[in-house]
Amino acid sequence: MIASGAVFTVFLTLSKVQSATFDPGFLAFWRSAVAMIVTLPIIFQQGVSILKIHQPGMIFLRSAFGTLGFILGFYAVSDAVGLPLSEFNSISFSRAMFITVLAAFVLREKVGLHRWGATFVGFLGVMIMLQPQMGISLGMVLALAAAFCMAGAITLVKSLTRLHRPMTLLIWANFLSSVLLLPLAIWKWPEVAPSLMDWGLIVLMGLCGVMGQYFYIRGMSIGDVSFLSPMDYLRLPMAALVDWSLFHILPDLWTWVGTAIIIVATLYITLREQRLKRRRLAMLDQPG
Repeated sequence: MIASGAVFTVFLTLSKVQSATFDPGFLAFWRSAVAMIVTLPIIFQQGVSILKIHQPGMIFLRSAFGTLGFILGFYAVSDAVGLPLSEFNSISFSRAMFITVLAAFVLREKVGLHRWGATFVGFLGVMIMLQPQMGISLGMVLALAAAFCMAGAITLVKSLTRLHRPMTLLIWANFLSSVLLLPLAIWKWPEVAPSLMDWGLIVLMGLCGVMGQYFYIRGMSIGDVSFLSPMDYLRLPMAALVDWSLFHILPDLWTWVGTAIIIVATLYITLREQRLKRRRLAMLDQPG
């Protein structure tokens, strides 16, 4: 989980730096294309059976949510919009709140008073961080929309994993994202051809995106979720360090206050859900 946070921070940093030269749409396409190329050996090793799917409509919708989420994220942190990496990460934590809402209305999950209460508190944290009375920037809107789209993708993955392997979903997500982003990449293709150094950084950015996904999935698969989930918040100080060292900016007080409220609300939801899950499993293990 720590490695995932570090690699994702490098990924966002490369995206922000390269957006001064290349359009985020062009960069987003190559992020997906590199990820798709990296997964090709897995297809060759395990055969075409890994590509078998049962809900093509849901698979496409999940990919559409995910693609829109990270293209909005690319534009939010781009050089043109200029949202600091630390603020983007802070706003991205709100996806846990969106997941609760989507789980209730899309997956028809039963959401109790505790989760609704924590979700409401989390959204208060978002409002404190955004400070709408002071005016909301374009970067904030894009980051919040990205968080919602990623919540939609995660919610659909939760449903799709009942019939599909995680690697199958990852392969199809990267393939469909590449297809969806290809027209945008052609439209935004740079007039001046990228240099060899530029291509190297673009490939490195794509590799960081894949590695971040892999480390996150691997960490969650071998560790306790309630212990590992809070480590995801290490992305905030990592991003703040990059903002301070490279771009000479730091989040303001209200960003830290709002982020703290979101983190507390999310941790409450995560820890309580894990405790209830263990309780249900314990009841099932009891004889009779």
